[in-house]
Amino acid sequence: MKLSLISILLLLMHSCKQDHSDWIDRSKHQGLYNIGYSELFETYATQENPKNIKGTVKNLEQAKLYYDKIFSEDLAFAVLFVDNKNWDDYAFSPPPGMPQAYYEGNIVLGLGKSAIAKRAEQGLKEIPKASLEALKVHFGNNIDLDLFYRDALSLHELAHLYQFYRTGRNFQRRWLNELFGNLCQIGASKNLTTPAVFNQMDAYQMFLIKADRWGEINHTTLMEFEEHYFDIMKKGRNYGWYQTQFYEKAKALYAKFGDDFIDSFRDFLIETNPEEIGNLDEGQLQKLIRQKFGPEASEMLKWKYQTQVVQK
Repeated sequence: MKLSLISILLLLMHSCKQDHSDWIDRSKHQGLYNIGYSELFETYATQENPKNIKGTVKNLEQAKLYYDKIFSEDLAFAVLFVDNKNWDDYAFSPPPGMPQAYYEGNIVLGLGKSAIAKRAEQGLKEIPKASLEALKVHFGNNIDLDLFYRDALSLHELAHLYQFYRTGRNFQRRWLNELFGNLCQIGASKNLTTPAVFNQMDAYQMFLIKADRWGEINHTTLMEFEEHYFDIMKKGRNYGWYQTQFYEKAKALYAKFGDDFIDSFRDFLIETNPEEIGNLDEGQLQKLIRQKFGPEASEMLKWKYQTQVVQK
């Protein structure tokens, strides 16, 4: 009888583990080619034999090993490479090529010359040539910004899957999610076999910050980021401005505290899941941030834009 009970328990444990590990929403894969470019995760594309993405896959494989190590996971996920004309069928938001993570185990990346990279490259034509030399060092003479939007930002979106796997659709603040994504993309890129992706990521972000050509920025506070998130996301410049702010903050935090801070940050997102502890007001959230990260990190996490609107 004892052996029988143990067998039943093992069977139940195995069954639960199987169900939990296969969290990927496979309905998103309909109509895509299963291209099999990696043994570490699933890969799908709108083309049968897509070109110029094997470097992206290699980076994601290294990033997976890094995230698995610091988060003590072995995450199953799928990467969908989608061209411009099919973007709206598989992604939840334009423009084509803007990397996105679904809650159930999928990230969507651009394929070919993405619309978002092409638009950004067109914008560079308004910049004095001398100001573009630093970008050419890392992106080539033609400044291929798909190296940023597809390769660098894919590390950010993959990080969100490691968050969503433990938190589901629940979170206290969107800005915490985005800061986490930026922390992870910095940590992962610094742990790739070459510094190329970090250099590309950093060069372009620093270029955007220095150029300061955002135009009219309607929202600058964290409260506005929460309340108007989808409107801000659709207005690419305002969303880009927020992301550069998160990037600078994440870069400073990672330089000071390293991988342990990334792991602690994900723990914080899990621990403050509103499904478990309810929705926190600002005072409650800040108190927990101080308790979790200490005074120095809490000070670094403070947002400098409280009420003003920046007009450029």
